[in-house]
Amino acid sequence: MRELVGIEKLGTPAVGVNTNFFTTVERWIAESEGLPDLRSIEIPHPLGGLPPEKIRERATTIIDDVVTGLTQPVEKGKEEGRQVTVKPEPEVIKVSGKSSTEALRAVNRLFYKQRWTTGFPIVPPTQEAVEYMLTGTDREPNEVVGLVAPGGGKATILNIAINAVMAGAEPAYMPVIIAAVEAVTDPGFATGLTSWGTYGMQTTTGPATPLLIVNGPAANEIGVESGIGCLGRGHRANASIGHALRLILINAGRSYPGINDMKGQGSSQEFTYCVAEREEDPVYHREENPWLPLSVERGYPANSNTVTALAAQPPINVEDAEHCGPEILEAVVDAIANLGQVPFSMEWEYVLILGATHANCLADAGWSKDNIRQFIYANAVLPWGKYKKQYPGMIGKQPAWMSRIVDDSTSVHIFGGPENVRVITAGGHCPYSQIVRCYHQGVTKQVHLPKNWNQLLADMKEHA
Repeated sequence: MRELVGIEKLGTPAVGVNTNFFTTVERWIAESEGLPDLRSIEIPHPLGGLPPEKIRERATTIIDDVVTGLTQPVEKGKEEGRQVTVKPEPEVIKVSGKSSTEALRAVNRLFYKQRWTTGFPIVPPTQEAVEYMLTGTDREPNEVVGLVAPGGGKATILNIAINAVMAGAEPAYMPVIIAAVEAVTDPGFATGLTSWGTYGMQTTTGPATPLLIVNGPAANEIGVESGIGCLGRGHRANASIGHALRLILINAGRSYPGINDMKGQGSSQEFTYCVAEREEDPVYHREENPWLPLSVERGYPANSNTVTALAAQPPINVEDAEHCGPEILEAVVDAIANLGQVPFSMEWEYVLILGATHANCLADAGWSKDNIRQFIYANAVLPWGKYKKQYPGMIGKQPAWMSRIVDDSTSVHIFGGPENVRVITAGGHCPYSQIVRCYHQGVTKQVHLPKNWNQLLADMKEHA
């Protein structure tokens, strides 16, 4: 839609075509860009899953309207009253009450009404609290880390600190939160050729949300959990880091359910989805064939502090209490190679989160992460006759060679290669692992620690 606005502003007529489910999103974008009367045509929702002849039938009915729209002269004066998409720096809001409890209640009611929260209560971002949060970074408050889709708002260091306060974070979490924002606003994540993009993640009907994987000594130092219950409740760092990023996506990205965020069901992972790789596990310290952390696999030196962000779906649990060896991966493959898991693009990634028991069973059998990736890639296949049922009419999203398949029994890989599988160890000793389907390839950013890092850790431990 933004592309259409740009074309129209250059003097060339443009017409948007959308299903009626996305009309609200289209109008919101057009209005936010200053062209509320941008021409658009609605067709019935949905298109995904329809046979090609049905899609062709719907397209045929709107051809005359498209031609009419494209041949009309561009109306002048639409630039007047253009709304600014980059939000101004935050203003001071005064809230009062007869007691601190009443004032806190008033703050939360106000913030909820303004759509500044996830629905959970927030910690009021007072000036004192925000200044304290800013001690977690050496960077200037007005520095712009990135622009956040779909609204294009600025994620400044100050705005990041405000949302970190609201999420209940410690100043020591700031370097990780900043790196996470850098990752989701990086062009490789936000606008890459094989990327669903931050815009897509924020507005899609699917349950896409950022999965953060933290690596390096800092993860353990600030308490990002990698062991028991690491993706569940009870871990402040995991909870507030992920929640802070979500609040930034809401408030800088201006993403609102039912207005421009059209997730059909959504998921509880939208509140927080943050975990550390269990680098202290014996599989990473074996004398022979030690496993490499994700950060090293993505090109960073050993012991680097990093955050990897992926646009991800909720995890799928994989249980195997009967085997201790490569047989475990048969259950993983079975969870991937089914109709409900076929991705739009073979370039998208999966993350295999191996519980400690499964990871050690595989390592004891001599398997490396590369062996695991190779096995999953080779065996996560579907017969063409079944594969093509997942997205009829969207085969153009797949490699050209697929159009030449004539035998429905031909095996087709679910994704492009072993490199599309990320493997980490996280969780306690249990017969469970999890597989996460991602909407594109992830982006890893280094966590830059401030000069007062040791003091931040000391203050955090003192008040724990």
